[in-house]
Amino acid sequence: MALLAFLTCGYFALAGFDYGVGVLLRLVGRDEGARRAVLRAVTPFFLGNEVWLVAAVGVLFGAFPRLEGELLSSQHTVFAVLLAGLVCFTVAVQLRSPGWDFPLVGGAVVVAAGWGVLLGRVLGGPVVLWGAGMLVLFSLHGAVFLSWRLSGGLRSRARRIAGLLVPGAAVFVVAAVVTAGSVPVPGFAVTAVVALGLLGAVWAALRVERYRLAFACSAAMCALPVLGVFGARSVVTVSVMADVSTLRVLTWAAVVVVPLVLVFQWATWWMSRAAR
Repeated sequence: MALLAFLTCGYFALAGFDYGVGVLLRLVGRDEGARRAVLRAVTPFFLGNEVWLVAAVGVLFGAFPRLEGELLSSQHTVFAVLLAGLVCFTVAVQLRSPGWDFPLVGGAVVVAAGWGVLLGRVLGGPVVLWGAGMLVLFSLHGAVFLSWRLSGGLRSRARRIAGLLVPGAAVFVVAAVVTAGSVPVPGFAVTAVVALGLLGAVWAALRVERYRLAFACSAAMCALPVLGVFGARSVVTVSVMADVSTLRVLTWAAVVVVPLVLVFQWATWWMSRAAR
């Protein structure tokens, strides 16, 4: 369960800025040259960030087959929409041309909001609130990333957008606590306090141009909802685990696969840094 939570948090923390950049493509990039610069900033990390989702899905299918079946059967519409958004976004990034702006931005919006809707349903909160809230969080994460990786006027524009999104993210956090459904409110309130602290750190770091610190805080902010889900559903998750022999095989597989995921992610960031 800890491994599944780790991989899912890694996916939200890293792939979250992919979708955020997609949502903001035409807001940060006002012309074709600027949009190409925005996409060049994110494309070196794009496929590496998706590896976390593949690994998390593998753990879910192998270690929690009943939970996987229950999720797919009860949330099949949400997963179908998410999959369609992922396909549109991935294809549009790979085949980038002016005509692909709509599926790129639309796919990013669908994926970001779709994950929010899924989290809202699992946690028992208002799905519209969670869909809009995760869209804001991923967009903030993308704006912070662009503030770090771009320069000149594009950096200034991304930084202004990030500053405007911080209050919206704070409103989402407070509203999520007020409307908490199946989540124990005291535990959720503690998570919300941490979230507000991270948002304050993002705002302060952007003000003093500490972009890496701002990015680390926005990444942690995107991962927090995942921790809320696992905290609320831990008892249910344990009750639907696979048998011990299957878990033993998966443990040995994880010993090999997880270091590979981490090494691949490190190599992606290292090569991008060297290219700059």
